Amino acid sequence: MRFLTLLLIAIAVLPFGATARAEPEVTVSLSAMPTEARVGDSIRLEVRVRARGGNIEDLQLSDLNKHVELDIVSHQTMRPMQFSFGFGRGVQKESSIANIYVLVPRVAGTYDFAPAEAKVDGKLYRSTPLTLRVLPRGTDAQVPYNPNAAPDAEADAELSGANFDASAFLRTVVEPTDVYIGQQVNVTVYLYTRVRLSPQSVVPSKPSMDGFWVYDDPITTLQFQSLSVKGQQYRAYPIQRSAAFPQRTGELTIGPPKITFDAGTGSLFDVPQRIERVGVPITVNVKPLPPPAPANAVVGNFAIQARLDRSAVKTGDAVTLSIDAGGVGNVQDLHIDLPPIAGVRTLQPAIRDKQQLANGELSGTRSWEWILIAEAPGEHTVQPIELHYFNPSTGSYQSVSTPALSFTASGETKAPEPVIGPVDASPKPPSATFGPIRVYSALTRGHTPVRERAWFPWLLALPAVLFVLVFLGAALSRRHEQRGVTGAAVQRKLLRAAEGALRANDPRAFYDRIVALITHALQARLDEPVAGLPHTEIRARLANEGVDDDLTQRLINELEGADFARFAASGVNRDEMERCLQRTNVIIDRIQRVRRTS
Repeated sequence: MRFLTLLLIAIAVLPFGATARAEPEVTVSLSAMPTEARVGDSIRLEVRVRARGGNIEDLQLSDLNKHVELDIVSHQTMRPMQFSFGFGRGVQKESSIANIYVLVPRVAGTYDFAPAEAKVDGKLYRSTPLTLRVLPRGTDAQVPYNPNAAPDAEADAELSGANFDASAFLRTVVEPTDVYIGQQVNVTVYLYTRVRLSPQSVVPSKPSMDGFWVYDDPITTLQFQSLSVKGQQYRAYPIQRSAAFPQRTGELTIGPPKITFDAGTGSLFDVPQRIERVGVPITVNVKPLPPPAPANAVVGNFAIQARLDRSAVKTGDAVTLSIDAGGVGNVQDLHIDLPPIAGVRTLQPAIRDKQQLANGELSGTRSWEWILIAEAPGEHTVQPIELHYFNPSTGSYQSVSTPALSFTASGETKAPEPVIGPVDASPKPPSATFGPIRVYSALTRGHTPVRERAWFPWLLALPAVLFVLVFLGAALSRRHEQRGVTGAAVQRKLLRAAEGALRANDPRAFYDRIVALITHALQARLDEPVAGLPHTEIRARLANEGVDDDLTQRLINELEGADFARFAASGVNRDEMERCLQRTNVIIDRIQRVRRTS
């Protein structure tokens, strides 16, 4: 019986001893879904180790950092643990670790991964190798077309525009470096790097470009080209792209660019390294335009057109002359002088620019709008306007011009009706009339006479009191009416009307009141009507009255600005109307303080 008991105990203990001495069961896998993709597609890469009966110490995929053309957009680590139970075998531990990556390939090619390695209880276990194939995305270019694409730096022995560094460096590409004044220079700054960078950490610093007018083409996303530099593969990221136009001749310098960014392996557990790089300056030789150069000649290739919004108006009304000049080049260099037109007053033009950078060339349109006010009847002609430009591609000067444009004004010039008409005559004060005073008396016995009663004196004084009250009321009424027709009262009424139009945001009514305010102040100063007079005549009369040139010029400018705003009310904002009202108050105050010449 005792022997049987010992035998049963040995049988029960035997599995535990065998299990303790057995090797752990370890499985290491390396897989991808899919294994064949196109540029820009997502690939799920999974590295997993599963161990039963052992302790997992480490899991590595050494080739993950080898392929910089594969961007790691996410990384997740999973550590599940399981236990299995069995009669006679006790409790057996089972654990696993999985690293899951999401990769986005940027360059087509074949990417080989060596087996993943896991260490369990001090022993190494390996998976099978893996190969990924990345195909081009058909005819779709993964990197947008860049007219200033970085050249293959391996073919450039001097590596111009850069200080070479084995891990990362900046390169400035300037094309061309020998130009005429006003000719476009393309400036592109590239970051060449062999380390993985975090796009959110990139902080570029724009190079200085003194002496250039610069149009920047913003880069909103970092995309790269894979280039070979001295036998090593680099990613070349364009970080700054500009079109620069030299504004003076001689040697101009484009300063060195700067950049800082974080570099790492892509793992969430790595501490990023802050990297800073500085580029080199580039010199551009700027030549003057070849002689003989036409007046106001610009550089580029342009066309011009002109039009009038109508061909017939009434005398005193306005037409709008629109001129559009556009093409390849810096349209902000374009300047047009409109020749004077007899019998027509020309207001300052409104200018609008539109520009865009496409295929490495800056192009755009500059538009002018003139308000032409016909001050005399008859036919008025806008003479042809010429535009001269130098085309660097042909090395010659060319010219374009607009046709002659005409419009007709009919009817005699009429003075505008005043906003508030003058009062013809002062009102006559009302006069009080009284009937004859009659005193009746009668002999009545036994009654007190009326003249002896206490209230009789007050009754006699009542007509005089009423007369005084009526006289004072008439005087006050007459004074109020007289004040209503004085110059100051008219000015106050016009000012209140202008303020009301300002509050109602009615530009046309507002500037009508501004013109009326200034015109009324001039009439009071000159003692003669000035409505409808040309500005040259107003200027001469003010000079005869001893008004200084500064006040005269301010007054004329305000009248012209008000005329322009009345015909182009849609382009006026509230702030400008408030400033105009302030300037007008100052002008009127100065007019009223000018001493008269005897």
